[in-house]
Amino acid sequence: MQLFRRKQKDSKGIKSSTAVNANVRFDASVLRKNNITRLSIDERWTKLFVDIQMSPELKKAEEEMNGLIKREAMLKNEQENLEPQKRRCMNQIMSLTKEAFENNNETAKQQLKECKKEIERINERINNIQEDIDKLEDKLREANLEFLNKSINYIFSELKAKNERALQIKKELAELEERKKLLSQELENISLDWTKYAVDLTELIGADPVKEFEEAYKLEGLKDETVDTSADETN
Repeated sequence: MQLFRRKQKDSKGIKSSTAVNANVRFDASVLRKNNITRLSIDERWTKLFVDIQMSPELKKAEEEMNGLIKREAMLKNEQENLEPQKRRCMNQIMSLTKEAFENNNETAKQQLKECKKEIERINERINNIQEDIDKLEDKLREANLEFLNKSINYIFSELKAKNERALQIKKELAELEERKKLLSQELENISLDWTKYAVDLTELIGADPVKEFEEAYKLEGLKDETVDTSADETN
């Protein structure tokens, strides 16, 4: 028996790279093999969602499974509480039997009847509870398998999506690094020694005209940056 199987694709297949859910489905044997009985409260499952956020669909499935688990716990708790009640009634019957039949005590006889009715009621309720528990176990097996399939497919689809995004980011970072390198080379090529030009221009047209041109062409900021760049390159 296969552990899992891939859901058949349609005749067109999946061509889009955005279709990240491959829909691999587990066989029911995986539950027995890995002792998966209550997946939503299984620590092996809960730790999968420490760094990955659950989808609304998974949250709904988790709530439904928790509801089944809670219902089962309530039934088993009621079942456990009924057993002591039954034993008390049986002990009471044993203690009343002698008084009822050997001493012909009518009150004891009436109490015996009530105890027998109570035991019958308890037995019927215990049987009904067991039937409900058996039905719940079937539902839980089905829910476990469906929830496991949804969870694992979702985890792998998220891992695939995050991996693709990580590769895209790495590519973009590499492109940015290359762009930074090219811009740095361009900046180096167009950088000018402003001090030299200032001296040469001052010798040619005088200090006041040079200052006037600086203000007209708004070169003050660029001049400082160019000087800083040159200083950095010198260092």
